[in-house]
Amino acid sequence: MNNKLASVFTGAAFMLTLFSSGAALAYAPHTNISARPVVHTAALTPFAMQVFCAKSPRQCAGGGTASQVTATNDLLAVLSKVNRSVNAAIKPRNDRGDSWQVNASSGDCEDYVLTKRAQLIRKGVPAGSLRIATTKTRWGESHAVLVVKTSAGDYVLDNLSDKVKTLRASGYRIRSMSSSDPNRWVAG
Repeated sequence: MNNKLASVFTGAAFMLTLFSSGAALAYAPHTNISARPVVHTAALTPFAMQVFCAKSPRQCAGGGTASQVTATNDLLAVLSKVNRSVNAAIKPRNDRGDSWQVNASSGDCEDYVLTKRAQLIRKGVPAGSLRIATTKTRWGESHAVLVVKTSAGDYVLDNLSDKVKTLRASGYRIRSMSSSDPNRWVAG
């Protein structure tokens, strides 16, 4: 794709996001014992994700109707294997222009997330159960992880750890996260 066409797609994606972010999205996904509804608000899709999706639309296809996957020992084994293998395959490097890529030989947290997502989809994990999430590290740095929505709760695949952990055990507070459609994000 030439640079002019990529610029047009990027500009169109940015404008679409600006005009489609609209009003806040609120819902209560399940009964909460405290009777306080869980409220999520719409969030802008990160610009680098918009550019990635404009260049690689097949990687950003919506997840269909399966918004979670059944937690089994086999699933947890697949999550663990993919997490470890991708962590070993990509050499850590800070992006100069925050360019998100799948199957990079070196990259930052988003490159790990996109590669893990692609591998899990190839292994049969429903795309709708895989969420790209932004958070902060213990050191206060911006960070991205892959969250897998399962019937037993959310699991985190992280390039900073070879262990797959529950969201609670990870210690992360999600700031924003893709929905089952990676082009639509909600605030944490």
